[in-house]
Amino acid sequence: MAQEREFSQSAEEEKREKERLINSVPGGVASFRMEGGRFIPVFFSDGVSALSGHTREEIKAVWGDDIFQEIIYGPDRKRVAAAMKAALASGEILDISFRVIHKSGELIWVHLNGQRADLDSGEARFDAVFIGISEETRLFQSIANETADGIYVIAKANYDLLYSNESKTLFRRPEERSGQKCYEFLLGKTEPCSFCTFQEAGEAQTVPFEIGGRYYSIRSRETSWNGTPAWVKYVRDVTEEICVQKEKERLEQYFQTVIKNLPGGVAVVRYEKDGSMQPEFLSDGFAAMTGMTMEEAWELYSRDAMAGVHPSDMQHVKEEMDRFVASGENQCEIIYRLKKGDGSYLWVKNTLTVIQSEGGENKVYAGYHDMTREMEERELLRRQYNDLIIQHYRTPGPNALIVGHCNVTRNKILEILDYTDSGLLQSFGTEREEFFRGLSGLVQGEEERQEFLDAFLNAPTLAAYNRNETELVRDFFIRLPREKQGRYVQFKVNLVETPDSGDITGILTVSDTTEQMISGLILNQLSVASYDLVVDLDLNEDCYTVLSCKKESGSIPKQQGKHSQRVYHLLKEQILPKDREHTARMLDKQYMVRKLEEEGSYSFSYAVAGDNGKIFTKNLTICPIDLRIGRVCLARADITDSVREQQGLLNVIAYTFELLALIDAEQNRMTLYTRETVLENLSPFVVENYNNYLDRLADFYDSGEGGEQIAEKFSLEAMKKQLEEKPSGYDFVLPCVSDGKLRYKQINVLWGDRSHKTVCMVRADVTDMLSAERETKKALVAALKQAEEANRAKSEFLSSMSHDIRTPLNAVMGMTALATAHLDSRERVENCLKKISLSSRHLLSLVNDILDMSKIERSGIPLNRMEIYLPELMEQISAIMLPQARAGGLEFIIRTEGVRRLHFYGDALRINQILINILGNAVKFTPEGGRVIFSAEEILPARKEGYVRYCFTVSDTGIGMPEELLDRVFDPFVRSRSATRVEGTGLGLSITKGLVDLMGGEISVESAVGSGTVFRVELECEEAPETRKEDGQRVEAEREYAGKKLDGRHFLVAEDNAINAEILCELLEMNGAEVTLRMDGEKALNAFSETAPGTFDAVLMDIQMPVMNGYEACRAIRGLQRPDAAEIPVIAMTANAFAEDIQASLEAGMNGHVAKPIDLQVLWSTLNSILIKPADS
Repeated sequence: MAQEREFSQSAEEEKREKERLINSVPGGVASFRMEGGRFIPVFFSDGVSALSGHTREEIKAVWGDDIFQEIIYGPDRKRVAAAMKAALASGEILDISFRVIHKSGELIWVHLNGQRADLDSGEARFDAVFIGISEETRLFQSIANETADGIYVIAKANYDLLYSNESKTLFRRPEERSGQKCYEFLLGKTEPCSFCTFQEAGEAQTVPFEIGGRYYSIRSRETSWNGTPAWVKYVRDVTEEICVQKEKERLEQYFQTVIKNLPGGVAVVRYEKDGSMQPEFLSDGFAAMTGMTMEEAWELYSRDAMAGVHPSDMQHVKEEMDRFVASGENQCEIIYRLKKGDGSYLWVKNTLTVIQSEGGENKVYAGYHDMTREMEERELLRRQYNDLIIQHYRTPGPNALIVGHCNVTRNKILEILDYTDSGLLQSFGTEREEFFRGLSGLVQGEEERQEFLDAFLNAPTLAAYNRNETELVRDFFIRLPREKQGRYVQFKVNLVETPDSGDITGILTVSDTTEQMISGLILNQLSVASYDLVVDLDLNEDCYTVLSCKKESGSIPKQQGKHSQRVYHLLKEQILPKDREHTARMLDKQYMVRKLEEEGSYSFSYAVAGDNGKIFTKNLTICPIDLRIGRVCLARADITDSVREQQGLLNVIAYTFELLALIDAEQNRMTLYTRETVLENLSPFVVENYNNYLDRLADFYDSGEGGEQIAEKFSLEAMKKQLEEKPSGYDFVLPCVSDGKLRYKQINVLWGDRSHKTVCMVRADVTDMLSAERETKKALVAALKQAEEANRAKSEFLSSMSHDIRTPLNAVMGMTALATAHLDSRERVENCLKKISLSSRHLLSLVNDILDMSKIERSGIPLNRMEIYLPELMEQISAIMLPQARAGGLEFIIRTEGVRRLHFYGDALRINQILINILGNAVKFTPEGGRVIFSAEEILPARKEGYVRYCFTVSDTGIGMPEELLDRVFDPFVRSRSATRVEGTGLGLSITKGLVDLMGGEISVESAVGSGTVFRVELECEEAPETRKEDGQRVEAEREYAGKKLDGRHFLVAEDNAINAEILCELLEMNGAEVTLRMDGEKALNAFSETAPGTFDAVLMDIQMPVMNGYEACRAIRGLQRPDAAEIPVIAMTANAFAEDIQASLEAGMNGHVAKPIDLQVLWSTLNSILIKPADS
């Protein structure tokens, strides 16, 4: 047994070690299976979810059953899916980068390496490694910083610090560094550090520093620094990494401790095919939960995991386990009893998870929770439930009419006590749904009856319980079968869960609430506002009772009396003449009954003369209490002060809005105030029937929606519905024509009072505001579109350039390695050097294409104006393209058709570039034996007088292009799938299109797969006089000089890069020149100033140098007081090739500019132009 436990523990430790190793891999690993065109995750490590900031559970929810559903950025999904499917089909290694959506919403780059894996079962899996990467431009810019936080070069002989470069401040930084030792400069020490690795090289070492408690890794290699033997030290701050590692170790120890001592316990059980189960792991918590020692637990369960199950539960647990394993479900819970160390039993809830290995072995991971107390609580709940039912029947209450209880879940009436002796159970049956439908028939009123059903039928009752509403209470007016007059009752249903079955039990109580309801209805009416007089009126008996009256109200009636007599006295003695007719109509009995039945309640205002002669304005609200018994409530309020305040408020509103409309929602009456009526104290415009006024409102506005739609916006029902959804109010805008001009009016709609009986509308002119908003929105949309286009262009550029730049770089590095390995073979070395040269030129052409494209996009390419002779242009292009065509086994034909005017002005260099780009593509994409035709013709008419229009046509019999590619052929980085073996940036045609557009021309293409391609370029140029200007002498002079040696010339070269300096000096010396080399601008300045005038013929100056850069050095040379300081040619040599860089060099006093890497033809041409004709400089 001990050996088995030791083996089990060893296996578990091995498993945890594997998981730790997998999760410690940078990034993450995952495995997918292919099903129905979807990549379904089978396994993934924590690092995969961490890349996007998710937890394992979150990433599962996001992925679902297809990796491409959500997390991969939409524009990349199709590309990544195609690449993964191709790799799965071919078995080749997949190497791809794409974007994913981080949990924070940001886009991050992820790199994927993957390959198909064939399982023993024959199923194919796709195993992948995910690594987070940054954008490539940032990678190239920060590669040194990512390699090390600090790079130091230290002399081997004496610890002198020769060079330092830190991406961040690591150590002490004194002001003076020259002549100091490394330990003095960096740490302020007087002797070498105790942890110094100066004499050691090779693998990285982690060295603890006492300064600030930081940790660093130091890697060294031996080098020669400008001829001085030295060590290069790469230092990286690894404090965070070490801290993270220590934290991981601490968390791992914590995790092991938690698992070992988890309350309730954990077990791992091997489930055999015959259904037997044997434990492989038991936690200390499991033993503690069962009241055993670990030895006792293993002694009981070592051979059978079911050994401690209660005999009565054994069969149930066995059946549940077999069902769970066979079902393939993720999780299962079983409640049963387990044996304790003292022989008693405890209730446990076992949460199970099954994991099947590749060999088909099932392992069950079990988490145990002690349920003993919960089971005891269930028994207590059962007793409480029974007590509740018994108590319900014992104490029904003095006003109880019906009591009972029912099973809502099973639709059964369990028991009913009917104190009304109405035979309800016999009439409505024992099914709960039908019983409550029968009860609904007692409720008076269709709406109330429907409300009863919506509350108490089975479905809404169960839904209420699910919302934690355990008591349903509704008040209704009912009439029992044996009663002539109805009564108010309260239906109350308490909902409880039956302990054993979990069914929902409803406990019903129906109580008489007539007296409470009448009192409540009156008090409810009083709560709406503060009244100075409240009257209970019985219309059937024509009598009233004053419930409350304020002495200062201005009109105090008797406590009780006849209603008709009271109205007569009011009209004759108190109400002012202007309001008598309207008041008499509002208080007429027939009118009151009809109005209350139609609208529920209504109010009106009138003016009365008080006992002291003062005039008061009163508002009388008439509410129905119960019209079935003729009971009405009259509530009167004094609104004298509010009327005065309202007039002041109207004055304020008049200065803010054009119109104010108050609509009485009960009387359908609108009062309309305009700015003029308020400010001039005129009577408002009153509409007695607002609904009849809607058509006039619709005619005023013209929104293009039609009159019906406008009328709907202003309808009272539509506005009330909107206000129910937006109680704080809403607004809408409609156009209208005012004084012959289109204006926009904003209508704000809001409640006019707290009781929501008045709807208020105000109107303001917002024409100017809307115009400003439109302009702002248009600017924002344009800015957003520009930003999106810039981001998309950047992504396309990085994606397309990754392969094309690496290809020639790979050739350069590979051929260099081969040449080094075969130094004894001149022929092999010469072949490698030729390929290195070819790849270098190709790489330079890629960079030049990118720069040209950048200039075109910024409209940064200036077009020169020179006289061009068309036959000579055609001859030059033929001289370039004919050798390439012959080398490819092609027939190359040049034609000139219908050209009358051969002379024109234009930029010969850019026209050559356009035509050579197109011809170059035709030659590259036409197979051996094919034909390329280049023709030029003059077409009519020219669009401008004094101009000539040419059409250049390039046709070939090559592979052609598919139709879907033609629409995108001029977009950057677009290449045909059939041309994957042809290298290039994919910018050639984009540059061509940009140049043609700059010249105001047109370019078109026709092509079909297998039928060749035809490009047409139409250019309109200014016509030149019929006098041909030969400049052959200048060209011949340049060619002659290019072949000459530089005998007798002496150049001062300023270059801080040792390799670049060696290349340039060797090239110059090979051609007979003498070279003086200095490694920074200050030394170059000293070398020039310390020699005699005329010593140097020219200065070749690098720009980016330490101590003093090229611009500063050139300005310093020009400022020297010596004869040749102002005249000596200074040529800039830099990798910065933009127009602004060239302009900066000229402003610094330089005569020329040569871009790196150096093209010999460009260098000779520049030297020729400066040294032969210096006056032109």
